[in-house]
Amino acid sequence: MGLFNFFKKNEVSHIIEPDRPKELERETDNKQEIPMMWSEDCEEAYERIEGWQMATSFSVGGFEWLGFSKEQPNKMICISSQMSTIVNCDSGKVEECFVDYDEEELIALCDAFPNEQIAIAGQYGGELPFDSGKGEKITIQQTEDYIMTITFVSSQGKEIVIFKNYGAYIYGFNYDGNYFVLADDSGIVVLKRQFI
Repeated sequence: MGLFNFFKKNEVSHIIEPDRPKELERETDNKQEIPMMWSEDCEEAYERIEGWQMATSFSVGGFEWLGFSKEQPNKMICISSQMSTIVNCDSGKVEECFVDYDEEELIALCDAFPNEQIAIAGQYGGELPFDSGKGEKITIQQTEDYIMTITFVSSQGKEIVIFKNYGAYIYGFNYDGNYFVLADDSGIVVLKRQFI
């Protein structure tokens, strides 16, 4: 399945503009254009997600793939053309590792997880869960001009636009639903559930 074949249209019912106060929520039907979001706008949006906090963010040169461990759900591997790393999503610590991966089968073997095949996803295929399994989810909209809007929907149904720009590479939740990742041209951001 191609990267853009799974997007659903018209899933966002209302949006909070990143540069406007929270109380200025508005319906998308009023035809006002929501501005493109840059890194600082996205960071402000992440801060408005109740019960979640930013765990880490970092730049990756030549990003290709990432995947979460099932054995250690707070660990994520990141594969780039320059190196492979393990990210501790609790502490934000990034360590270099050795990874062998198959781009067709979308799996990776990592020396830190010798008994596990890690499912990978990235700009060339695969995907992460759009639902946390605990009530949160993300919805995606994409225009004909490839401008993507990603909305984080809380377990109470509150919607916050966390990304609006040209296509993100990969986004979604880990296996236990306590971590969320978004990778795009500016790098990788990991959010974690508070009080886990």
